[in-house]
Amino acid sequence: MSDVHLLTAIAKSYVKLGAGERIRKIKKLASESEENDKFIRKYFPEFYEEAFPTSGAARESWESDRHSELSAKPR
Repeated sequence: MSDVHLLTAIAKSYVKLGAGERIRKIKKLASESEENDKFIRKYFPEFYEEAFPTSGAARESWESDRHSELSAKPR
């Protein structure tokens, strides 16, 4: 399998995940080692930005999504 095919397969599997699960997995992988962090930043910048928002707009979007998840849970 070529590198491009492998990266495409990984991306497709992560796109299928819910946002919360995808963010948790990306954060866990990135925190395991500096190499993982660099790999994710290089090949999956959109997932990295989703998990570690740097812009105010991205952070606000993530926080509003998180609020929606919390308010949707039955109490």
